[in-house]
Amino acid sequence: MAKNNYKAWHIRSEDFSEEWPAVEKLRLFARYAILAPSGHNTQPWRFTQDKQSLLLHADNSRSLPYSGVQANEPHVSLGCCLGVLELAAKGFGYSLAIDYHLSGDLVAAVRLSGKIAADPSLLEAITRRVSNRSLYDTAGLPDKLIQGFTKTTFKNVSTRTISKQSDISFIAEKTREATYRTFGDKEFRTELSKWVRNNITKQHDGMPGFVQGIPTPPSLFAKHIIKRLDVSKDQAKKDSSRILHSADLLLINVKDPGKEALLNAGRLYAQICVLAQQQGIASSGLGTAIVDPEAKKEIAESFRLDSQPIAIIRLGKTGRHARHTPRWPISKVSG
Repeated sequence: MAKNNYKAWHIRSEDFSEEWPAVEKLRLFARYAILAPSGHNTQPWRFTQDKQSLLLHADNSRSLPYSGVQANEPHVSLGCCLGVLELAAKGFGYSLAIDYHLSGDLVAAVRLSGKIAADPSLLEAITRRVSNRSLYDTAGLPDKLIQGFTKTTFKNVSTRTISKQSDISFIAEKTREATYRTFGDKEFRTELSKWVRNNITKQHDGMPGFVQGIPTPPSLFAKHIIKRLDVSKDQAKKDSSRILHSADLLLINVKDPGKEALLNAGRLYAQICVLAQQQGIASSGLGTAIVDPEAKKEIAESFRLDSQPIAIIRLGKTGRHARHTPRWPISKVSG
């Protein structure tokens, strides 16, 4: 039986009824949306509703005041939430109309816009998706497959596929340097430690030690170690190795890092990860080279990007299983 803080991952799609009112359908889709990836697994979302719409709000109590500024949080994570919501709706055979609200904590109003062909395999992909930080097979993925993940009409958002080994090695080195600088900063480690959990945690958010491959006994002390000790050398080595052991990397870029573009980038991020899972491809984000301004600038210059990179996603095949992280149930993030 799933522990209480993991029960959100278990959804009975067969309970859905076409006879439900529109908002009831949207509330079920939201149960999938809260499984979206988010920075440090902060889950910075909150839902309310009116007669016809589901309303997505930013929960500012879950902000990341230090790293969030460079990582464009919480709007990338909120965009991921919207992206998974869209995919869940498609799974049940519905398209959505999403209207952004870019002032205050109201982020978007969502309503049903029409019936489409249902794709139930999306629902399974959402509930099976996980940020798999293991080492991947380095054999490149077919271009057509990646193009299917990244196809988008979102404004001011683009992707760049990194497949050449020399380019992957460059990003691995920039990641190593960025991780060394970032984890060497006590302020960052203090913020991070607030979201580090042990492997037997009963909390509904944050990152258990197993996310980083930490066994249970040392995970009991991990948050205290991260806060008090400079672990930058060891973490930089791990992060660099993970980049090197990837089949392909995807850069998500925005032309103007305003709220609308960041929400769109988050929606694309979610799309990539869920569609990859649908095809049996593992994914994970590795963001220190994005959080670190120097590394981000060097990556943009090296690849002659005309926009700002805001996410790096690893893709590849792996036989190593990864576990889900805890989630708040929909009842605790809606009202």
